[in-house]
Amino acid sequence: MMRLFSVVALCLVIAGCADESPSEPYAARVGDTYLTEAELSDAMKSIAVGGDTVEARRQIVDQWVTRTLLLNEAERLNLESESDVQRQLREQRRSVLINALTSRIYETAEVEPSREAVTQYFERNRDRLRLREPYLQLRHVRVADASTASTLASELRSAPQSWTTVCQRDASDPEQACAVGTRFYPERQRTADAPALRDRISNMNAGEVTTIEGEDWHHVLHLVERIEAGQEPELEWVAPQIERHLSTQSRKQMYAREVQRLRNEAEARGALDVHLSAPAGNDTTTAE
Repeated sequence: MMRLFSVVALCLVIAGCADESPSEPYAARVGDTYLTEAELSDAMKSIAVGGDTVEARRQIVDQWVTRTLLLNEAERLNLESESDVQRQLREQRRSVLINALTSRIYETAEVEPSREAVTQYFERNRDRLRLREPYLQLRHVRVADASTASTLASELRSAPQSWTTVCQRDASDPEQACAVGTRFYPERQRTADAPALRDRISNMNAGEVTTIEGEDWHHVLHLVERIEAGQEPELEWVAPQIERHLSTQSRKQMYAREVQRLRNEAEARGALDVHLSAPAGNDTTTAE
């Protein structure tokens, strides 16, 4: 079942829909405010609805109706005129605008680090990049029946080099299986999408091939190699981690430069005053 918090958050976004009769089909109406089918469809996509789309639709529509009725009543009571409400609205507007600008600054900095930059960082920080957890090269193929799984396992045991042929021919997702099976990943990351297989994988030895029967699939697992924590990594193992770090660093630097630019411009216009000392007579320290 979908998370109620996600539904509520989305309804906050779509609560102010069209205030006149829309030209497209709508899912709900409260007075002159409409929730269109297109907006409802976008909401359902955003929360990654599982199998029960009818229940998901009902919950979203019900939340939208509830919030729209509450909004209409708040407007009827003229709550917007109250000073505390006005303060909260100002704070919300301020927060939304600042977040929008920050996102735009980050988007400007979204340039993929060059291979040279990644390599240089790796060479300078080899010792700091020592593995904090085991890394695996794990080959994983999902097939529909036990007989096929047993045949593939025997094929990999007798000829491990046949991996590319096996995954391209028999994997349910050949492109993904072949690519992942040739690389090293942190053990925790590699097993995150297969929690039912985690215990078995953690007890496998390098070179071992095994089969596991799952609820919907039969799994063929081949643990090519396990590198224990504390070892110095190869560049390819940690390149994604380095790329994420360099991207984050780039965003922070872009943000700092933009803030400094705005500060310099404000100071040049005489529009910025900062008083770090409390005014005389306003000493907030307590006398002993």
